[in-house]
Amino acid sequence: MAEPLERDIEVLQHLRGYPEELHRFANLMKQTNPRGMSAALFLLNRAGAQDGFLETICRSVSAGESLLTAVEAAEAAGVRPQAFLDDLASRADFPTPIFRQEHRALWRKADVERYLQSHHAPASPPAPVQSDQ
Repeated sequence: MAEPLERDIEVLQHLRGYPEELHRFANLMKQTNPRGMSAALFLLNRAGAQDGFLETICRSVSAGESLLTAVEAAEAAGVRPQAFLDDLASRADFPTPIFRQEHRALWRKADVERYLQSHHAPASPPAPVQSDQ
């Protein structure tokens, strides 16, 4: 089991590109970590906990699952997040996200890596232009 701060730092790393969730979780960390508590577990154990984006990240990290947000998956694919969501993630053969709400999406890391390895051939340099002269 990860230490409370280690777990929370892992959650924080997934929140890059999501300023509202980052702010919310950072505030929870400021309240819970000095008391030796995990902000992720505090969030999940409170009454009325939802199944939102942040809660799904906290639940997955607490369970030891490796995941990727749309921002992280886009980075792995070498494209901008919106292009990733519009072009790659919308393909019928792309792995189903474990969470999707508007631009917020989460996938199992292994599923995305497997897809990218099987569908992205390394970019080849352009063929040389031959002149007729």
